[in-house]
Amino acid sequence: MPFREMCQEEAKPGPWWWHAPGAERRCNPDPWPRRHGAGRWGIRLLLLWADRACRLSFGMRGQPLWSCLRKRAYRPTPERVIEEGSDMGSVTGLQAAMGRYIGLEAFERRLLDRLEHRPVKVARDQVLWSPEDRVTNLFSLQSGWACTFRDTCEGECQIIELLLPGDIIGLREFTFRRHASQARMITPGSLCGFAHEVIADLVLASPSLAIALFAAIARQEALLTERMLVTLHRPARVQVCHFVIETFLRLNKVQAVDPGQMPFPLSQQLLAQILGQSTVHINRTLMALDRDGLLKKHRGYITIHDMRRLYQEAEFDDGYLSDRLDGLEERLAKLRMASR
Repeated sequence: MPFREMCQEEAKPGPWWWHAPGAERRCNPDPWPRRHGAGRWGIRLLLLWADRACRLSFGMRGQPLWSCLRKRAYRPTPERVIEEGSDMGSVTGLQAAMGRYIGLEAFERRLLDRLEHRPVKVARDQVLWSPEDRVTNLFSLQSGWACTFRDTCEGECQIIELLLPGDIIGLREFTFRRHASQARMITPGSLCGFAHEVIADLVLASPSLAIALFAAIARQEALLTERMLVTLHRPARVQVCHFVIETFLRLNKVQAVDPGQMPFPLSQQLLAQILGQSTVHINRTLMALDRDGLLKKHRGYITIHDMRRLYQEAEFDDGYLSDRLDGLEERLAKLRMASR
């Protein structure tokens, strides 16, 4: 319908700039006399277009523009959330990974620093290696999220590992000749690459670093084992709750995370590929969790409303995420004393 004919119909309430204060909220059959010229039409059309564009961009249809701006004054993007809550500050990736399990001495820090003197910026979806590539480098993840995945016989993508800042990418495959999986960045980030033979040098130089490497490998295997058990024997609702808590605790090891704004730059499709569910099923589960007041997924982050209920819903036991080396700390201390 032409714009002028729309104005001749009985008017609906318009935006705040449409009517003067106290004026009746209805259009005049001839709202602008011809003596004002066509310029007024252009201004009115421009204002209508700007109002509609702003409402659509802020995702708040049918509300005044001023209320949209007031309610959405700060809308975190995935990149902003990641930058605010997922980096490691001045601690390098290997120091963060090894320091979880042992207290690093000065010479051990120097050994790790030599491997990470040139961090490289990487883009979203950048492939680090492909299946059947020769195993040459490992990577310490300084910032951003990454994953490893394989394609099933049906051609579907199955994500194996979700890698967060402080993790070592490729540690599970460094003793093999070729990669069985593909590694790819989920978000922009930075990482440091080093030759996989360096692992042997670290083991020879420090028994403590050798124990820390074994501990890192064991934790990665524990994550995979727990996820396999949860996905095989728990409904989708429990799987999602369990994975959200697991990711929250892993991020919290790097830097304190606000449950009201937990970085989570995973799409519903990626979440489905991690848990082995369909995207439709994941969507329905997230809507149900939001409706029940447990959590709400936004673009780039998750708001956890009730952590206690979320733990109960997930039947979560965080023992497999512990960084303690029970029974080994005393032995490592004796070895260090003997080597001095």
